[in-house]
Amino acid sequence: MYPAELLPRVRKPARYLDGEVNAFRKPWEEAEVRFCLVYPDLYEIGMSHIGLLILYLILNSREGFLADRAYVPARDLERLLRERGLTLLSWEHSRPLRDFDVVGISYPYELCATNIVTVLELSGIPILAGERGEGDPLVLGGGSAMANPEPVADFYDAIVFGDGEEAIVEVAEVVREWKAARGTRRELLEALTRLPGLYVPAYFRPVYDEGRLAAVEPLKPGYERVRRRVVADLDAVVYPFRPPVPWFAAHDRLSVEISRGCTRGCRFCQASSIYRPVRERSPERVLALAEEGLSATGYEELSLLSLSAGDYTALESLVRALYRRFGEKRVSLSLPSLRVGSLTPGLLEVLSRGRRTGLTLAPEAGTERLRRVINKDISEEELLRGAELARELGWRDLKLYFMIGLPTETEEDLEAIPALARRVRKAGRGLEVTVSVSTFVPKPHTPFQWERQIDLEATRERLRFLKRRTRGRGLRLKWHLPEQSFLEGVLSRGDRRLSTLILEAHRLGARLDGWSEEFRLERWLAAARNLGLDLSAYLRERDPAEVLPWEHLESGLAREFLLAERERALRGEVSPDCRFEKCLRCGVCGKEIRNRLFSPVEDREPLPDLPASESLFWYRVIYAREGTASFLSQIEVQRVLERALRRAGVPLAFTRGFNPRPKLSFGRALPVGVASQREVFFVALSAEIPAEVFRNAFSRQLPEGFSVREVSRVPEPEREPGEALFEAVLPGGVSPEGVERRLRTPLTVKRSGGSRTLNLEEWIGEWRVEGDRLRFTLRLASGGPRPEEVAAHLLGESPEEILARGLKKLA
Repeated sequence: MYPAELLPRVRKPARYLDGEVNAFRKPWEEAEVRFCLVYPDLYEIGMSHIGLLILYLILNSREGFLADRAYVPARDLERLLRERGLTLLSWEHSRPLRDFDVVGISYPYELCATNIVTVLELSGIPILAGERGEGDPLVLGGGSAMANPEPVADFYDAIVFGDGEEAIVEVAEVVREWKAARGTRRELLEALTRLPGLYVPAYFRPVYDEGRLAAVEPLKPGYERVRRRVVADLDAVVYPFRPPVPWFAAHDRLSVEISRGCTRGCRFCQASSIYRPVRERSPERVLALAEEGLSATGYEELSLLSLSAGDYTALESLVRALYRRFGEKRVSLSLPSLRVGSLTPGLLEVLSRGRRTGLTLAPEAGTERLRRVINKDISEEELLRGAELARELGWRDLKLYFMIGLPTETEEDLEAIPALARRVRKAGRGLEVTVSVSTFVPKPHTPFQWERQIDLEATRERLRFLKRRTRGRGLRLKWHLPEQSFLEGVLSRGDRRLSTLILEAHRLGARLDGWSEEFRLERWLAAARNLGLDLSAYLRERDPAEVLPWEHLESGLAREFLLAERERALRGEVSPDCRFEKCLRCGVCGKEIRNRLFSPVEDREPLPDLPASESLFWYRVIYAREGTASFLSQIEVQRVLERALRRAGVPLAFTRGFNPRPKLSFGRALPVGVASQREVFFVALSAEIPAEVFRNAFSRQLPEGFSVREVSRVPEPEREPGEALFEAVLPGGVSPEGVERRLRTPLTVKRSGGSRTLNLEEWIGEWRVEGDRLRFTLRLASGGPRPEEVAAHLLGESPEEILARGLKKLA
């Protein structure tokens, strides 16, 4: 994708490699409309995001439409691109983003704001929508942070407000018709305003009075407000579910959305507001998606996604059915959003049979009084019983999520957090409990959208308070950076004036602000000073009579409902869940838009015990990895091979215990960037199959850059040779005499424990120069030199230059 010479010069080359399994590469010239879908963060975060993935699959399943991908480069690649005058490229087609008809940049989280600027700038696309001309792509937005798009509105031509599955196809159809008619850019924007849920910021103008927002003035008659787009039936949106398999990802598993929306009504929760009503996917469709997705990817973990997975009405019968289907293949199930009250013995029994990744519960507040304020209807008894059940079924670790700075919070509420954690640990008979704390950020379209956010010093004082009290065996405190929460609060309820702040912060070096190691609040404060902005003013309490920047965007929740919920919060009153009790008349439901639930199914059939692998049949696999595959780390290579084995359907044997894995044995790791014509691993099967059958099935599942040389039956894994033959490409002007002279000089290598000086003649066996190649045999042992270090020393270059030109293991 990018020039090979760049890859050795970045910290994680796998972030920039194409060729993933299941990636689409539709013919460029045959496409009528070309999309590039951009996640405004690093590759490993973007490849964990199911929303953009679904749009990618939908568009590529439609005739005439092409969808490619792009991600934000880390600072090392960004610097190299700028130094060399190179542009940001798409993944599958290696095209500059400005070549596409539509560049869709999601806005999933407020701290991605400067990343949007990075993408546009590196793509050669004018950053401000008002400066784009007829030849520029349409910049389309979407994502959960678009609940208030105003701080980034100046960067977008159009924004999907709400669910995107149906809207993205309609946008593509409009663009196809516009291209066929050779329309103007203004005509395209006009056409997009006629689509439900499409927000075109150019047709709205903010009006200010003495520094305060006085109005958001519509500029197009009949286009005064934009109502959130809602997919009424998740089962009605059909697409092939064969997602690309990332080289590595933050959440590296198959994710299937089992429901969307939540009516629990937590008053701080924006997702609960902007994704109503509850729409459950049918159990049959979930099973079909899991079957298709796991077969196509080889993932070893299935995650059932929902805002509150425990509220899925047929959850227990669903997870039991999934266990019966995939348990024998040791596919573990995870439910990342379990509600305390949904922890049942039957559910935890199924989850405990797979790989235990830790259990997370979110009481949010330490006292029942404060939980009533936020409408988190969880009793302490439920929480303690959940911990007890988890311990009984084998869990050892439990994470508890809390928020600080909630409306009406007192010192008593803060003191209750560590006290509750201790009672949970006691109920769980020694569970390791992690208390995770974040600062409450008031969010648009919620009953708390008018509330004050506590300032930085107040946040730091509360954290100091908790650090003093959350001590003791089995207790650990983690917290979200207060400075990041401060900026999130500024951008969350900001207006369109903040686009200039984002641009100035970007100019001062702000990038990747969601990463704590990258985030520097000083850049933002300096940008605010340069512009004369008071950022703390954006954290203040809002008067209900005040104009809010997002009020022209209708989430569906009536303003009167939000105000009534705010009043109930201040009185400490709990509002019921409308799925089980009366309708609260929030304003979301209508003729077609309503809660869509499936009846629970009773499943009393005992779960089968998984068969243990009594007999083991070992196979040796010799394979090559070349090209971009050489830039994968050892752990990434192992993951690629394991998933290829799973996709191949060979009868893998598994280890025993809490975390069953395929029985695989790998040799010594090659350095990243070194290709190899002969790598070896051993795998145990639970049944014997012909080696040629194994080879053919496995070969078909390997991604580009991997090839199988030989498969054979062996009694058991063998020890690897103690040396290997390497070949490096020579630079100009290198003579055998020069190589021999450098061989006699000591090599200093740097390791984590310090520097070591090595005598290369003790490590290198035979060597020779053949044409434009240097071949040398290197003894492999712990503490020894790496092959690229040896080649660099012998040829008088840097390891990066050696890898850029080519270094290969031959045998």
